[in-house]
Amino acid sequence: MTGDGQHIETGTEFAPLAIMALTGGEPAGGQMVSFFVDDPEGTGTDFHGGSPVRITTASDGTGTTDVPLLAGEAPGIVEVKVIAEGARTSFSLTVSGHPDGNGGA
Repeated sequence: MTGDGQHIETGTEFAPLAIMALTGGEPAGGQMVSFFVDDPEGTGTDFHGGSPVRITTASDGTGTTDVPLLAGEAPGIVEVKVIAEGARTSFSLTVSGHPDGNGGA
């Protein structure tokens, strides 16, 4: 799982989120995986076009979001919940306000 723990400024794009689907400890290709944004702090963060985003894992069990996840305009913690074939995991992401000064230069 990659992409967990990202911390970005409001109004910017998170790096893609990637998972590895396993069945019986082996990579599981062809699995449908759903990514849902949970935004209890009201940051306004969501996938372009809305949540959920659904992907199908590759033959090696890997899957990566191909839809941009855009940070909203308010700071806070966002959780992206991932569900596949009864398995669940989540990514914890942070949206921070713009830094003081000229955009973080």
